Amino acid sequence: MSKIELHTAISFLDGILSVNSIPDAPRALNGLQLENGGTVSKVAAAVDGSEKAIHAALETGADLLLLHHGIFWQPMQPITGIAYRKLKAAMDGNLAIYAAHLPLDVHPAYGNNALLAKACDLRPCSHDGLDYHGVSLGTHGEFPGTCAELEQKLETVLGAPVQAFWKDSPEAPAGDVFICTGGAGDDLAQAAALGCRTYVTGEGSHWNIPLAQELGVNLVFGGHYFTETFGVKALGLLLKDVYGLDYTFIDLPPSAYSH
Repeated sequence: MSKIELHTAISFLDGILSVNSIPDAPRALNGLQLENGGTVSKVAAAVDGSEKAIHAALETGADLLLLHHGIFWQPMQPITGIAYRKLKAAMDGNLAIYAAHLPLDVHPAYGNNALLAKACDLRPCSHDGLDYHGVSLGTHGEFPGTCAELEQKLETVLGAPVQAFWKDSPEAPAGDVFICTGGAGDDLAQAAALGCRTYVTGEGSHWNIPLAQELGVNLVFGGHYFTETFGVKALGLLLKDVYGLDYTFIDLPPSAYSH
């Protein structure tokens, strides 16, 4: 089993993702969120920094957990209740925690947007993006097929049903597709202004649906979780390839939190 120093893994990830130069919401707290005893031999990756994800990572024997949504998403709070339980479990288990939000969304090789676009066989056609916290976010691409074929492709690569709202016929060309993973439904108007015919995101508000029709844009909700598994998986595989570390993806879709 390979083993490396924690600071080696963190420096590598920080450099790849440029976490110190990409703006983000303050609660994202990109980079190392919790250190461990100083070494890493097994990596786990998950989308959300939930208590369930922390315990699942510990069950795999991981000593580094990679997250897209870290453990400090709530406003400043005392370390009591769930905040205490999560930190205590991780610290008792010698589990370091690393989070990358926007730096992972926007990365051209390991980012959620780029990898979902690649999985959907989009042909890059523009570099314009949405403005979010001063970052250009999202990916443009031409889809070589109909709306119905795009819907089928998305359901295949996401592994889950999507909600699709087509302006015209499902048999019409999907055209220029703009992908912005996660909860970017409220950025629909920005995407339409960039000239896309189809807007794909994870989730949005009810009012996004009639607005899409009014703007003349197809709208697809693929699920916040399902559209954002790509980046953390890619980071875990990268650490495995570069350093020979064991790696496991912890799949916790929304249904995992319901009995």
